[in-house]
Amino acid sequence: MIRIILNDLWLDIKKNFLSILIYFIVYCIGMSMIVHITLLQYLGDMVRPDGTYPQAALDHFFSSDSSGIILLSAASAAAIILLWVLLEKMPIRLSRPLYVCAAGEKEKMKYLRLHLMIKVILSIVFTYILLRYVVIGQFFVSQNWTEILAQLSLWFFLLIDLNLRTDPGNRKEALIAEPDIVSEKSSEVIAGVYWFALLLLEIIIFYSLAAARITWTWWIFLIWCIAFAVNILLAKYCITPVLSYMLSYEKIYYPIPDKKE
Repeated sequence: MIRIILNDLWLDIKKNFLSILIYFIVYCIGMSMIVHITLLQYLGDMVRPDGTYPQAALDHFFSSDSSGIILLSAASAAAIILLWVLLEKMPIRLSRPLYVCAAGEKEKMKYLRLHLMIKVILSIVFTYILLRYVVIGQFFVSQNWTEILAQLSLWFFLLIDLNLRTDPGNRKEALIAEPDIVSEKSSEVIAGVYWFALLLLEIIIFYSLAAARITWTWWIFLIWCIAFAVNILLAKYCITPVLSYMLSYEKIYYPIPDKKE
């Protein structure tokens, strides 16, 4: 199964390689310029002959200076936009042969859940490498374990939400030809709009607290635990219905009658 999933992802990348490359280059160049200008302003006297900065100075800047947190927040926000654009081009799909094979719904759901899990893991690795090693040299806003847990949980749920994009099939064509036969994917709407908006609000609050250098108390941590529980419930509510929608071939590839003139 893993091999089939990785092959499908690779085919999506090959199919959209040029646009993916352009988005990635634009993000890296734009953020690198912003980071370079900002670091030159604040750490200009520490720059090395090769144009790099001491890691200790970078760690202190991003964890203790509000400007560093704001810069990291901007890079993270741009990364979310980049991921949203890229993951739209790599939806979760059930391979067509699986629709006609003897596999039951349980095996198909196992395949779809594994597909989602692999995409989330790859997205986490990609995001960490992008922020930590490619663009800004930092990922976590603090060394405080409570803030690290909160940040990891937010990114984890956000990447689940961003990856809950299913194969559109011939939905666009069906909406034009036979709009009455197209059913609304309510669970995907909830995940893609309402849950995404809630996660963005939580992320804005989290990075704002970090930029304001507000010390985390147990009360703040308790509030984030409640938010964590809400996100778990929303994930449970959205994931299975969204993936279950793909079990029916007719809901993905609508039977559009040929119109002969």
